Amino acid sequence: MLKSRQDLRSMLCRIEAMIELLRSKNAGEQDFFRSTDGAFQDVLTQCGHEDNDWLFNLIDQVCTRQSIPYPATG
Repeated sequence: MLKSRQDLRSMLCRIEAMIELLRSKNAGEQDFFRSTDGAFQDVLTQCGHEDNDWLFNLIDQVCTRQSIPYPATG
């Protein structure tokens, strides 16, 4: 079931709040990036096509604020 924009924004807020925990749990950069990528991919799969650009913009903002690479899109 696709999520509303409010739900998607809430999911991203929870991911952003967990970034430091993910960094401390995943000693290697590759593990950390894999876990953040997976979290963002989970949100992306719950987004309707019409909200893709909006959601990518929010993900870009989170990645920029947290200095992490953008998730793979695929």
